[in-house]
Amino acid sequence: MKSPSTLIALTALCQSASTLAFAPTSTGERASRTRCEASRRDFLSTAVTTAGIAASSVTLLTPLPGAAKGLGEGGLPDGAAQFSRVIKVKAQLKSVAKRVAEQPDDITKEEWDKIDDFLRTVYSAGNDMKVISKGIFDPSKKEKADEDIKLLQKVVQAAQKPVAQKDVKGFSAIAAKADGLFDDFLDQLRDVPDEL
Repeated sequence: MKSPSTLIALTALCQSASTLAFAPTSTGERASRTRCEASRRDFLSTAVTTAGIAASSVTLLTPLPGAAKGLGEGGLPDGAAQFSRVIKVKAQLKSVAKRVAEQPDDITKEEWDKIDDFLRTVYSAGNDMKVISKGIFDPSKKEKADEDIKLLQKVVQAAQKPVAQKDVKGFSAIAAKADGLFDDFLDQLRDVPDEL
C-alpha cells in the first residue's frame, strides 16, 4: 500500500492541475488568444489531469501479490495447499461414488471416461499425501501413513478395471476402500492423544 504522503502529493497535483485547467479568464485575455492556442492549452491541462488521476487509481487499485492468488493457486504455503487438495479430492470421491451408486443407469460413456480421468486425480492426491506425511514425526504413524498412501495408489489403479467395464458394484467397493484409506491417513496426522 502506498504511503499517505504519496497519496496527498498525488491528490494535490491533480487538484492544482484541474484548478488551472478550469480557471476563469478575463474576456480581454480570451480575446487576445487565438482559438487554437486556447484549445491546445485546455487539451494539455486536461490530459495531464486525466493522466494523473489514471496513474493514481492504477497505483491504488493494484492488488498485493499475495492477495491476488486464490486457494490452491500458490496462495497457500507448501503443506497447506497439498492438504487442501487432499480434502477436496476426498470429498469429490464421495460425491462420485454416491452418484455411481444411486444412479447407475443414468451414467453415460462420457461420464465413465470422466470418472477414469478423475481416478488419475485421486492417484495424484497420493503424491500430495507424501508431502503432507513429511510433517509426521511419530515413526509408527509415519510408517502407517506411508502404507496408506501406497495402498491408496494401488487401489486407485485397481479401480480402472471396474470403470472400464462400467461395473457399479466393483467401483463402489473400491471407492469405499479408498475413502477409508483417506480417513486412516488423516487420522495419522492427529497428534492429540486419545485420552484427552
